[in-house]
Amino acid sequence: MTVKTKQEVMLTKREITVADDTATSMTVTLWGERAQQEDKNFEGNPVVALKSVAIKEWNGGRSGSLLQNGSIVFNPPLTEANRVQEWWLQGGSSQQLVQLSIQGGVGGDSRAQNAKHTTLAGMRLASDQLTSQPETFTAVTRLALIQTRKQGEPQPLHYNACQEPKEGNSLPCNKRVDETGFCAACNRVGKSGPRLNLRCRFVDAEDQSWLTCFNEAATKVLGMSAEEVTKLEEAAAVKGEAGREELDAAIRKSYFSKPFRLTVRGRMETYNGETRPDFKVVDARPVNYGDRGRDMLKEIHGFLGQLAMVGA
Repeated sequence: MTVKTKQEVMLTKREITVADDTATSMTVTLWGERAQQEDKNFEGNPVVALKSVAIKEWNGGRSGSLLQNGSIVFNPPLTEANRVQEWWLQGGSSQQLVQLSIQGGVGGDSRAQNAKHTTLAGMRLASDQLTSQPETFTAVTRLALIQTRKQGEPQPLHYNACQEPKEGNSLPCNKRVDETGFCAACNRVGKSGPRLNLRCRFVDAEDQSWLTCFNEAATKVLGMSAEEVTKLEEAAAVKGEAGREELDAAIRKSYFSKPFRLTVRGRMETYNGETRPDFKVVDARPVNYGDRGRDMLKEIHGFLGQLAMVGA
């Protein structure tokens, strides 16, 4: 993408996400000519060596920026590169990664930075005040259930989406395609791939709530990629009830496994002439226990302060 600096200078930048065998990932920004390299150089998850990366920390997260005197080398002949490549091929590519930063803002999603932290009960109360303008909330919850059946029939967990780049940028279209692979938005048949669309029940200490999770958030809470889920669904279609049980067993492994900090977008939507609140999970991240502990300690100090005022 192209951005304009405060000095009115136009710069080209490209954001890449790097990960290593610690199962941790971070976003690094490339600038100028290094950002303008052909897309094919970045395809296939190549191993890269980065030199002179400035790390910025904000709000508990980190992101990197390749300095002007730095460099990026693809598939370098290094022992460390071989180790990372071996990790990736032997299961790292499907491993759930802890993200130090995600696209949208330094140290975290820009949607979450201005979100209102609450609970599931708080979101339920807030639903009465929603308008057509979206509001963003964050809450710490655990996944309790994924809807795999609806009215007794198997509920699809994925759909095929167009992966052709949008006109004017390199981002994929991601609109649903029909059985032939035709995308109405692009008006053509092109490359497509599976994307998750889950109806999830989350719980916390106060309440429970059904929320919709699309692909990026869904892969994090489920711990499986869209491709992995699609293979299980295809096997279930062939094996019948035995295959459905295999799918359900794989999904149940993620129930209550770990707490997630959800970023949820809520607003009023109209369905078939009826207006009702709609909540969608736009991001989900495993809870950092240190950060969560400090947040809870602040809450406890707040309660103690209120009690002291009442006592006085």
